[in-house]
Amino acid sequence: MSDTTDQFETPRFRVRSASDVEEFRHPNNMNIRQMFTAADGIFESSLQFMLVNRLPAGEVNTAHTHEDVEKLYYFLSGKGEVICGPTTTNVSAGDCLFFPAAIEHQIRSLGPDELAFVVCAAKTVETPKGLGG
Repeated sequence: MSDTTDQFETPRFRVRSASDVEEFRHPNNMNIRQMFTAADGIFESSLQFMLVNRLPAGEVNTAHTHEDVEKLYYFLSGKGEVICGPTTTNVSAGDCLFFPAAIEHQIRSLGPDELAFVVCAAKTVETPKGLGG
């Protein structure tokens, strides 16, 4: 971090550079940097984590469901195919999508470049509605 950033940091205001966070390979084929998590003790909301993910060209993550966590994805680069329940759609840099809780979802990087995206997730505060109203 730069010296100018340090002077503004407090216990609850955090600035974290991606270069300071180790990336790991998740078993679902994703390269992940956990930028912030609930374990950091800074969230007052139901926010659970903020990740920067990279999915290599041609790779697909494992279809999975989060029963009580909804997620927002913002795509930084690449092209991908997203399956959310019965719906399949293509995404690319600049697209933002919302995954409701309790719905199976999966992402495929269509290449030729890796698919990079930011993920923010929060626990539901009520019973998940899935794809319904």
